[in-house]
Amino acid sequence: MTQGGIILLLAALSAHGHQVRTEKAEVTCMAQALYYEARGEGQDGQEAVAEVILQRVRSGGHPDTICGVVREPRQFSFLTDGSTLRELDADAWQSAKQLAARIVRGELVTSLTRRAQFYHQIDIQPAWASEMVRTAKIGNHVFYRLPGRSHDEGRATQVRLTVQPVHGASSKPRSA
Repeated sequence: MTQGGIILLLAALSAHGHQVRTEKAEVTCMAQALYYEARGEGQDGQEAVAEVILQRVRSGGHPDTICGVVREPRQFSFLTDGSTLRELDADAWQSAKQLAARIVRGELVTSLTRRAQFYHQIDIQPAWASEMVRTAKIGNHVFYRLPGRSHDEGRATQVRLTVQPVHGASSKPRSA
């Protein structure tokens, strides 16, 4: 093999390694959101949370990676409320990781929330909900999209919603 061929092979292997690491990180971020936000909701509830995260990734108004959306400030309470410090339920965590892997690889595509980008628990009525179009109720969560906009339009409105002041952990649109 020529020196140029070796360099191309090394570059391809390096790129593949980066892609594998990126996918693994995205699966982990998705699994965390599914586990902490909806582990008691069954597969439909977890798929619905995943759908919100993926809609946000595609929206243009939020980070363009799963990890970016999940770690977006003030969106997922599990990142700040101490939930991650508690011992994991091993079976539920494994199930969330398996589902997350299928979703990230594109093996499972759902439309349970009808392009929702926001959600909240049913026992909470955030002020922003009245400005949204309710799209679904799945388990203990209610899902919303922006009014009069498709899933990938309206960046300015989405950014405004993202930076509203938080009055308690659940007063913000939750997503990913």
